[in-house]
Amino acid sequence: MNLKKSILILTIIIGFVSCSNNDDVSLIQPSTTTIEMEGEGGEEEISFTGGDWYIAEIKNHNSNYSIQGDIYSQDGEMTRENSILSLEGQGRIEALWDIKGFIITRDAPSSLEILLNENGTGEEFGFTIVLKSGEEVKEIEVFQKKSQRYRFDNMEFSLEEDDGDSLFVKKGTTYRHNVQEPQELNVSPYGGVDVHKHSLFLSSEKDAFVWTEKDSIMVEVPTGIYNNELYFNGEQKLYGKYYSKSPHGFEEMIKITIPAGQSEFYIEQEWRKRQVSYQLSLINNRTGEEKIIEGKWIENAPTGKYSIKWQD
Repeated sequence: MNLKKSILILTIIIGFVSCSNNDDVSLIQPSTTTIEMEGEGGEEEISFTGGDWYIAEIKNHNSNYSIQGDIYSQDGEMTRENSILSLEGQGRIEALWDIKGFIITRDAPSSLEILLNENGTGEEFGFTIVLKSGEEVKEIEVFQKKSQRYRFDNMEFSLEEDDGDSLFVKKGTTYRHNVQEPQELNVSPYGGVDVHKHSLFLSSEKDAFVWTEKDSIMVEVPTGIYNNELYFNGEQKLYGKYYSKSPHGFEEMIKITIPAGQSEFYIEQEWRKRQVSYQLSLINNRTGEEKIIEGKWIENAPTGKYSIKWQD
């Protein structure tokens, strides 16, 4: 074999090998294919060598079904609501629940930003991001541990701009009589249905009551507001998302003279609505870091004042 033929054969072999290698080159090359995150959540960015790919679906680790959520365009406009998650180009997809969830954002062709909310479900959470480019499929696995929860530290109350005491009236029990001669009747000014003093903690934060629902946390609440100052006398309420009821404390009876014939009257009660702001401090059992939850404590209670309203 002469030199020219040898060179020709070698050139053909190199060209064949080169073509074969190009066919095997992946079009989807993420900087990582596995993300592991603590229960508190956080952000992770994945970079790619190229941008010729799209998000085909998000698969739930706990089932064989794709995760549903909301899809947004690059300018923030929602394009699909509560649908199977996918993303052809740039934009973001969201699947958010009260105590877990994620947001995946693609602001540039060659990057993904994955944000995980805190996982308060009590079990591990995970999903698979399925990427496609032509016939090629690549998967990115996301694993999140369960939160180690929090312990109660303290609660502080304060008066903000819309806080304070306000008064309103409620219509109490209605009495109807038809008697032949005047009579005296003993009645309770604060008798009737739903006349308890009741209070409620409110917060717009989704996890405001998640971390304390397994604990019976009693907190001291204000019992008076004077000159824009809060006063306490040791009264406590259970911190939680449900109403707390207690006796109103007005047990007196009053004597009403009922005229002869038909008559009707009701008792108009004066009530006070008290609203104050609260700041709950919790300590993370794993990190020792403080978590602050803000909200309002609202109490409705009778003042003890009332009036008798006779009907014509």
